[in-house]
Amino acid sequence: MPVFRTPFRASNEVITHPVRAKYYIDPEGSLKLACIQNFNQPRFREAGWEDTETEFTQNSSSEIISAEEEKELNENQNGTLENLGRATRRARKNALDMIMCNKDLDMFATFTYSPEKVEDKSSYEECYKYLGIWLRNRVQRNGLKYVCVPERTKKGDIHFHGIMNSSALKLSRAISPYNNRPLTHNGKPLYNITDWTKGFTSVEPITKLNSGDDERTAVSKYIFKYMGKQSGQKIGGRYCLIGGALKRPVYVYGESPDEFLSAEERATAAYTNHVELSSGLVYDEWSFI
Repeated sequence: MPVFRTPFRASNEVITHPVRAKYYIDPEGSLKLACIQNFNQPRFREAGWEDTETEFTQNSSSEIISAEEEKELNENQNGTLENLGRATRRARKNALDMIMCNKDLDMFATFTYSPEKVEDKSSYEECYKYLGIWLRNRVQRNGLKYVCVPERTKKGDIHFHGIMNSSALKLSRAISPYNNRPLTHNGKPLYNITDWTKGFTSVEPITKLNSGDDERTAVSKYIFKYMGKQSGQKIGGRYCLIGGALKRPVYVYGESPDEFLSAEERATAAYTNHVELSSGLVYDEWSFI
């Protein structure tokens, strides 16, 4: 969920709740509270919300508030940098939703391009064209799930980093061209994707980055490291690419935050946010992830 969530505008007939709680599906199949959002008036609609979740979080339009409220919000954010930071955080939250709900995203892959196979490695459009075809084919044929982030190198070349499910990948052990031995990284085996034909790949199993991480947190750190390098810049107009039959968060609606947690319990949130606009609209958020 974004730091300040502004979902799509709907008619008054279908907006029915001021509070929405988001739950992640943990690896054991139970629900874990991730976030509570609270407006001081009914703003969340129940039916049809999830259908537009991914699409909405990839753009920065503010459609639950009026044009006047949006203008005031932007003015209070002191310019472009904070807006870009908020958009980046929104994209990170959306990616985290997918990661936390899909335990089979267990491989970290990097896709690069060969100058012999791609005319312009600095063109996002050309590079994404080939990756997009590959992703769509693997989703349809192999059940691929993915969260990918584009990155531009210092030389200007485009490559992609992605978290994917190993069950949908055709992998072979990566072999050193110098001594013909299997390659490893930090003690983990490295693999290549055998049906990527536009350049080179490197794939490694995702494991904990430090002893304090749980498995899902470790996964998110892999992809967020590269998303954070963009510093608010959308490469190709996107912060990340998400696809496949990914499980999504479960949303529960209510009339008061107390239906989900007491004030004392909300005080333990990892992140809180409070926004007041001159129109009288007030927004509060408590994040527990």
